Amino acid sequence: MLKKKWLLKEFDKNRVVEISKNFKISPLTAIILYNRGVKEDNDIKTFLSKSLGVMHDPYLMKDMEKATERILLAKERGEKITIYGDYDVDGITSIAILYKHLAEMGISVDYYVPDRMQEGYGVNREALDKIQKKGTSLIITVDTGITAVEESEYAKEIGLDVIITDHHECKERIPDVYAAIDPKQKDCPYPFKSLAGVGVVFKLIQALDEQKSLPALMDKYADLLCLGTVADISPLVNENRVIVTEGLKRFKNTKNVGLKALIDVSTNGKAITTSTIGYTIAPRINASGRLGCASRSVELFLTNDTKKAHELAESLCEENTLRQQTEQKMFKEALDYIEEHPEIKDDKVLIIAHENWHHGIVGIVSSKITEKFYKPSILFAIDGGEAKGSGRSVQGYNLFGSLEQCSDVLEKFGGHELAAGLTIKADRIEEFRKRINAISEDTIDETTMVPTILLDAVIKVPYITLDTVNDINQLQPFGVDNPTPFFAVRNIKIHKISVMSEGKHLRMTLFKDGKYLDSVGFGMGEYFQYLKEGDFIDVAFSLDINDYKGFQNVQLILKDIKKTEAAE
Repeated sequence: MLKKKWLLKEFDKNRVVEISKNFKISPLTAIILYNRGVKEDNDIKTFLSKSLGVMHDPYLMKDMEKATERILLAKERGEKITIYGDYDVDGITSIAILYKHLAEMGISVDYYVPDRMQEGYGVNREALDKIQKKGTSLIITVDTGITAVEESEYAKEIGLDVIITDHHECKERIPDVYAAIDPKQKDCPYPFKSLAGVGVVFKLIQALDEQKSLPALMDKYADLLCLGTVADISPLVNENRVIVTEGLKRFKNTKNVGLKALIDVSTNGKAITTSTIGYTIAPRINASGRLGCASRSVELFLTNDTKKAHELAESLCEENTLRQQTEQKMFKEALDYIEEHPEIKDDKVLIIAHENWHHGIVGIVSSKITEKFYKPSILFAIDGGEAKGSGRSVQGYNLFGSLEQCSDVLEKFGGHELAAGLTIKADRIEEFRKRINAISEDTIDETTMVPTILLDAVIKVPYITLDTVNDINQLQPFGVDNPTPFFAVRNIKIHKISVMSEGKHLRMTLFKDGKYLDSVGFGMGEYFQYLKEGDFIDVAFSLDINDYKGFQNVQLILKDIKKTEAAE
């Protein structure tokens, strides 16, 4: 059980009172806004309104004009365009919305998703050959391509024009292509740098839209746009905040036959939130790309056949169950590896390799290892003389930057600060382990490896009401850069305590100031052995509304528990 540090954010009380009065929101909601850096009246007004007016001009993005001109030329000439996308949810939704839009423009369009097992990540020469032989003259990459320097040169050699749309970090050299659209390019003036891949594609669609009607485009694509943005864990601020808000409005009554089928078979009628997307819907879409080819997920979002959509949705659910079983096995094997190799226990970056692992799932297991030990981790699936890896980081450690410093040891790599994919020769893994840990010695200190819970406020129990939660929920959607607010209550008594789901989860009824509070700690079952009824504890939590058969009550979603040092 990791010891966590609680950090209470500081705020200007006078300014919080002003915000509360000016915008008719509770002081607690005003504190949360202040803590998110939303302090000025204009910024608060924009944040609360979530208006389409926040969306920027797509032509501010570098090469957007060149890209649209080339696509319109392809339409005029009757050329065939192939969309080349990544196999995760961001890539799949990017393919689906661009395919629909180009087809609606009357363009001959096809799509290509590389097989994760056979081809791996990104653009590859063999795929380019296949695409060229099928009559394509223009490729548009989505959610990939910005590091494909050599592959782009090869595309030019075989007569293919390439337009890159991507959102990943750029290396020093940008591919020499017809147009490269990525807001993270150093010389790109676009004001918002944190769009998901599907967000960048939407800007291209916005630029291509002859009607120039943003509300109409949102009606068509906001649901898939929201899905890809949330699944890619993009910061939910600025344009992303608007995108996700618009998408969530349309999720329940989506016009996309495939998405509706997937919602029907996976959510049991629950309300759709960013959590539902992230933990229920997205993993089912990702499952096909992790275990094989993601084309079926694209097909799901393109079909208008209800029966076919339900068959595809069911098959994704079955594949997700298989993925979960494989993931659990690999996680146990990773833990066993750490026990069997004591030399890595003190490493600041955990490097774990295994010959029988599925390389489509190493990224998920890496996330679990990082969560458990709160250290950056990279897991490799060895296949012959080559190993494909996926890594996850902790806040404050730039994984992509460290890989750049080890690039001479690697075959290829890509990603961003908190997550990356890479390929290496199997016999160089140990060399890489030593190198990246040497690099990390000065960049990861003991404080980096202690998870911190940022608390917005310590609150009194009588203030925890349905009205309070509803007022705070004006700040949704929550996610990266607009995190779910966390609070603390000190010195509260455990009235009842139990575990659920075979000991995985903790359930408690807490009592203070004449009020009982229901609380749930997901994945916190291990706390049960340290606590008993009658104990006084401090709890860190978020606030939720539990709706059961039409009866609503406030529920604390526990984040951490500490025994109160001096009970009343």
